[in-house]
Amino acid sequence: MSVLTAQQIEKFHQDGYLKFGRVISDEQVERMRTALSRVIEEELTRTDYSNLPPEFAYGHARKGEGEVRRAIHQFVNMWKVAPEYRETIHHPLITGAIRELMAVEHVRLWHDQVISKPPGDNEKFQCHHDFYFWPLERPTMITCWLALDDATADNGCMHVVPGSHRDPRFQPPDCDLSPDIFLEPKPMGPGEPGSLYQEVRTWDREQTVPVELKAGECMFHHCLNYHFTPQNRTERQRRAFVIIYMPDGTRYKHAQSPHHVCTSYLNLTDGQEMNLPQFPICGE
Repeated sequence: MSVLTAQQIEKFHQDGYLKFGRVISDEQVERMRTALSRVIEEELTRTDYSNLPPEFAYGHARKGEGEVRRAIHQFVNMWKVAPEYRETIHHPLITGAIRELMAVEHVRLWHDQVISKPPGDNEKFQCHHDFYFWPLERPTMITCWLALDDATADNGCMHVVPGSHRDPRFQPPDCDLSPDIFLEPKPMGPGEPGSLYQEVRTWDREQTVPVELKAGECMFHHCLNYHFTPQNRTERQRRAFVIIYMPDGTRYKHAQSPHHVCTSYLNLTDGQEMNLPQFPICGE
């Protein structure tokens, strides 16, 4: 049985994002929050890191490291350290929707991350898209952004630039916008390919669309869709679980991101399929 309607799939293809709605219950949200609190406490007091994946050290302070001011607080690949998160990357509604959006039979996890914007302890991360941060061959990845707290425009919900994923003006001139990755490239205004590639990084709330979510709801966005999350200006937490999927058969491209935290220790070769246990098939 299909998870998405034809209209939802078409909207995603046109806009590069889709507000989907609730996928996990309040009880599941609370279990994931509790697990995150447990992991944070363990990291603040841990002295033995030998049984943890190398990438898990990225993005947050550990014992003895002091205070590190960051635009985000990030825990990479929670699925490897917390069963509550490992369960969620395989959620049938999420993985079913991803397969339908990609029009593929099998999807793999690229990586996940918890991103937290505590009250008064965060900054804005500039408007960007994700693909060129990753050592992956083609821009076919889709992200599920799952709210663990109510996410609003005031506390740092996702803000997106609709259609930017298929508008050549927002992408570098050599970006692969082939029709076979369901992009249907089309400029939304005047300008040459790449003409807005630098400018869009300065865009703020006024040029973007907020995607507000209740805790337990999710949205999907394409890896070439421009987005950012503004500063949390409230006294409430804004935690999100971000799950990035790739089609089975995706290949490694070293030059694009040679030091990526999820691959730098794996000794992958150019063109190698990402079919290792570190990138599991999801939802089956």
